[in-house]
Amino acid sequence: MDRVIGLRVPNVWKTVKDLLSPAKGSPERARFSLGDRPIPGRMPQKLENGERIKQKLYRDLDKNTRALKQIFHVPESSDVVFREIVCAEPRVKAVVAYIEGLSDFDKIFKCVLQPLMLLSPLRKTERRKPIDRLESALVPNGQVERTESLQKLVESMLMGDTVVLVEKSDVALVVETKGWEHRAVGEAVSERIVRGPQQGFVEVLRANTALLRSIVQTPDLVVESLDIGVTATNKCALIYVSSIANQKLVDECRRRILGLNVSEIFTSGELEQLIEDSHSLLPTILSTERPDRVATHLMQGMCAIMVAGDPFALIVPVNLFAFLHSAEDRFVRWPYGNVLRFIRYVSFFLTVYLPGLYVAIVSYHPEMVPPALMMAIAAAREPIPFPLYMEVLVMYLGFELIREAGIRIPSPIGPTIGIVGALLIGEAAVTASIVSPILVIIIAVTAVASFTLPNLEIGMFIRVATLLFIVAGAALGFLGLAALTYIMLCHAFALNSFGVPFLTPMAPIRKPSYRGAFVTEPWKVEQRPPYIHPKNLYRLGRVARLWDAGLTRAESEPRGKRGDVGGPGSGAQPQEGGSNGSESKSESRGRTGNSQKDGR
Repeated sequence: MDRVIGLRVPNVWKTVKDLLSPAKGSPERARFSLGDRPIPGRMPQKLENGERIKQKLYRDLDKNTRALKQIFHVPESSDVVFREIVCAEPRVKAVVAYIEGLSDFDKIFKCVLQPLMLLSPLRKTERRKPIDRLESALVPNGQVERTESLQKLVESMLMGDTVVLVEKSDVALVVETKGWEHRAVGEAVSERIVRGPQQGFVEVLRANTALLRSIVQTPDLVVESLDIGVTATNKCALIYVSSIANQKLVDECRRRILGLNVSEIFTSGELEQLIEDSHSLLPTILSTERPDRVATHLMQGMCAIMVAGDPFALIVPVNLFAFLHSAEDRFVRWPYGNVLRFIRYVSFFLTVYLPGLYVAIVSYHPEMVPPALMMAIAAAREPIPFPLYMEVLVMYLGFELIREAGIRIPSPIGPTIGIVGALLIGEAAVTASIVSPILVIIIAVTAVASFTLPNLEIGMFIRVATLLFIVAGAALGFLGLAALTYIMLCHAFALNSFGVPFLTPMAPIRKPSYRGAFVTEPWKVEQRPPYIHPKNLYRLGRVARLWDAGLTRAESEPRGKRGDVGGPGSGAQPQEGGSNGSESKSESRGRTGNSQKDGR
């Protein structure tokens, strides 16, 4: 009997639909919400230092040393140093282990080797155990930790710390001696502004968290250290303000980070794709390298995620408008900030629609433009031997080539390549009758508009969307543009960012009592984003400009049920003596009236 071999024909329509919209049946909105719906699945527990370790230290110094050397592949690994010493007082044998290049040798010499080998006889103590005396009196470092776990020693050495093993002791000392080479804190490269802070994140995680703490100076700022990666473990920081951030949001971020079974994660870009709700062309997690912008989002109730070795921070949850905002909007007066945002919104639509509209109008709808302009376009295109869609695609791809070349080549030559490509190549293409002059203007306006968008990820989406709209306009004209717009809007409506609809507050429509699509007066922004459900919704007191009412913070009334706007020492604590809110309100009104009367 002949064997029939069936070939499986892929469903092209289903493939395209799944790519453009999330799968039905179990959307992310039904699985996770910042409201009362519980978090599904198990909540992973954060492992403390040494919990994963099954092997503990021996009381034999030689066995501990051999175990560490076997783990680090010594003597094959030439940068792992094991220094055998004899302490002067107490006279015990010890082994100092560290990784050259990750540890600062000056710290090792001043805080470990010199005290143990030379200065220990000068310090007398009554402690009997050598390990106790070494920890309390002989190691003058600020951070010294005791551990019985072999894995803890390995992790500490990989982070740049120094390990001190003592004979006849199953406890080792971990001394903080980090000192690898790194880039100093400098100017933010991808998000430059004119007015405001100029600092940007670097590749060192602790330097980045210190930058945040220097801005958000509150003890409520929590920096959780999480381990990511199975084979190569890397450090990740989950940052939030405990008195503001929604606890469900914090738990969900922790659950997604600790629920990754990946060999290695070295960049925030990899982590972003692993924890986002749905894989889409539209980004649903904001990445930024500006500490001031991260601090602003933290005070609104968002969470920030940082990966060691990456100078970008991830902010969740966000909406579409966050990608079109710049940090400079907050540092200028609010009318100027609105003008800047309006220019960006116009630039967004120009970049996406202008080339596609040009193709659709010239190919299918010439009656949409004045006859004189249409005759000028036809006269300019008369010597062009290519169809309109091919002309636009060639010109658009040529511009993308110039843009990529300007980014990849060395910086002193980059601007030169951009100028030469824009002027000489464009002029030569027009002279050779390859493209029309009007198309050069269209592509130039599109290019300039795309450079006004502050975020790299939304810029990448716009580059793809522009190409799709060119194809849709060339295929079906206005019908193709409308259909593609409808598909993208439906897709955006279905997206979530950690339980928050991506197009909020426009869909669903909510009263934006915060800095939403446009900048409002700072003294009128009473609430934090309500769609995040923060613990403390209000960020202003009942009277924001106390000086305008003749009051001070000590005399201001508490918010009562609406919540305290500050933390400790904010001056918004309830008054003593059992006075209720109505009494304080009447008293404040009386003081306000008297001050106004005295002023008159």
